[in-house]
Amino acid sequence: MNKWKEYELGDICSRLSSGKGIKAAMISDSDEYAVYGGNGIRGYTSDYNYNGECAIIGRQGAYCGNVRYFCGKAYMTEHAVIACANNEHNTRYLSYVLSAMNLGRLSGQSAQPGISVKTLSVQKVKMPPLDIQNKIVAVISALEDKITLNTAINENLAA
Repeated sequence: MNKWKEYELGDICSRLSSGKGIKAAMISDSDEYAVYGGNGIRGYTSDYNYNGECAIIGRQGAYCGNVRYFCGKAYMTEHAVIACANNEHNTRYLSYVLSAMNLGRLSGQSAQPGISVKTLSVQKVKMPPLDIQNKIVAVISALEDKITLNTAINENLAA
């Protein structure tokens, strides 16, 4: 573990920013692209403003600080922070690290909890070399895939 280095989150991200606002009229119950807000999927829309791999961090709301890994096309709202690792780090690994950091503790003490991108950018993260990140991701993602498959099988059996 002596090869692990500590960084500020902003220094290892190629992107660390909020999404964009979307009018409620543009969100439906079924459309092509998921709309991600601070607490997960808000609905669906016909357009996307993000295409790629990222960690989505809830920026506002009851579950601010929650983290999920995402890969694909979606519409990211202003209530979600998009964190993409730079070329020296693995974005999926970064999402695992961020998930374990209890980011909700950073929310402001107000009626509407929230975390700023600036506050997130200075959080310290310890990262191993990229080859170790990739090995860890391979193991954990294989387990996640198996859990997803087993859940689908169980739901099918229950139906």
